[in-house]
Amino acid sequence: MTSAVLPVLGDLTTQEWLEYLPLAVSVLTLFAALLAWRQAAKAARRASRQADATYRHAEATARQAQSFEDQVEIAREALALARKEAQDARGDADRQRLETGHTRRMLEEVRLDALAPTIIARALPSITEAAGRPSLEVSKIVAGRLDQWHPLVGQLQVGRDESYAFRTTLTLWFENVSDCPAQIDILQPAGGELELLPGHPLVIPAHEARSIAWVRMWTTRELESDSQIQDPSAWLFDLAFTASDLGLQVRDTYAFDGDLRFFDRDGSWLVVTPEPPLPWTSDVASVLPGRTYQQLDVPVS
Repeated sequence: MTSAVLPVLGDLTTQEWLEYLPLAVSVLTLFAALLAWRQAAKAARRASRQADATYRHAEATARQAQSFEDQVEIAREALALARKEAQDARGDADRQRLETGHTRRMLEEVRLDALAPTIIARALPSITEAAGRPSLEVSKIVAGRLDQWHPLVGQLQVGRDESYAFRTTLTLWFENVSDCPAQIDILQPAGGELELLPGHPLVIPAHEARSIAWVRMWTTRELESDSQIQDPSAWLFDLAFTASDLGLQVRDTYAFDGDLRFFDRDGSWLVVTPEPPLPWTSDVASVLPGRTYQQLDVPVS
């Protein structure tokens, strides 16, 4: 058996050193590479562990952030629900308050309705040859003063250079058919004058009646144009009044709508007729919608 004899370092010649040097370098390089690989492996393992730890930390942070967002969303939903419940509660309270106020108002209105007087009001022609129809009186204006009044018995045509005055008279009859006394206040006299002091109401006891005179006068100056004649204020008897209890707690408004169309124009002529085209014998006032509860409707300051 043949055995190789390794040379002793001291026995090596320069030539032999040169021959073994690449091998030694290779061995050293191999050792260095192994050492570098080992260090790199350790570094890679450390980096992997650090990356894994960072990932786990990031994942935990993400879970914490998601949990926080979930908690915030839950809190937001709870707050929205609480607000809605509070709003619903306020709405229910407001509706209940309105219903309670409406019920109280209805009960109070029922109580006050028993105090409201009921009035039957009629406008009756006062001066006429044909009884019960509106008629007209006429007076010539001389030097700015009225001449004597006399009933107009036929159609009258007045030129622009003539001056006349005309008047009609109605009796306003107010009958209180209720068990409560009534106070009558005239709101709109329909262009006429009343046999009643301004600002003084007419008081009518229960189941009694009172009457006052109403007089309306026109002059030819007020009737110069067709537009003046056709204006409702020139011919419509729309006198309005209120009827209240003496305590002024409840009030109804009434209005007449009588036709007093005595005048027309034919060119330059004013045509005057002794009675309206549709004469009437009695004009009954109508109750206007909307009863007023004066104390209930007073705004609270």
